[in-house]
Amino acid sequence: MRKISRMAVLIPGGLLAAAVLVSGCTSLAGQSASTPPGPAVGVASAGGAANSEMGVVASGIHAVDIAVDLEFAENNGGWMVSYVEGKWDDSSMGAPHPVSAGGPTLVAALAADVELLSPFEGAEPTAEPQLDSEGLGVVPIALDDFVQQGNQSAKIWFDESGQVIKIVARYQP
Repeated sequence: MRKISRMAVLIPGGLLAAAVLVSGCTSLAGQSASTPPGPAVGVASAGGAANSEMGVVASGIHAVDIAVDLEFAENNGGWMVSYVEGKWDDSSMGAPHPVSAGGPTLVAALAADVELLSPFEGAEPTAEPQLDSEGLGVVPIALDDFVQQGNQSAKIWFDESGQVIKIVARYQP
């Protein structure tokens, strides 16, 4: 069994330095394709028969329901995302909103065919948001536009190798 530790450092100016430590070896290329990320707070099944203890679907796909503080960085021709697992904060008089759960910053590589959905089209939101019943966007969008929108909360799905296969931005008025 391999031990995986992830680390991300935000460098002044908005650059993201990410490293994945696998069994003591440092790699900026991402985590091992054979080792999925471990279960964590906020991990939910993406449908099908799920293991309730680990939140992992039988097919090996799992999701982080609330990811906040999303940052994207290009790495050797591929892309990575860093995020912090979040939770709902309903302590104020306003509507509940996602906030950091206080955990570490996690980093994952984006799959080459990652699916990105947003409440809005294009890099600059100009129309009414298009949402599903969870307040998540339903508009397919290119990676460059998704990054430019500066989405700060999303739901993220991972494949069995730990790569991000889908990110859906959460609408925050």
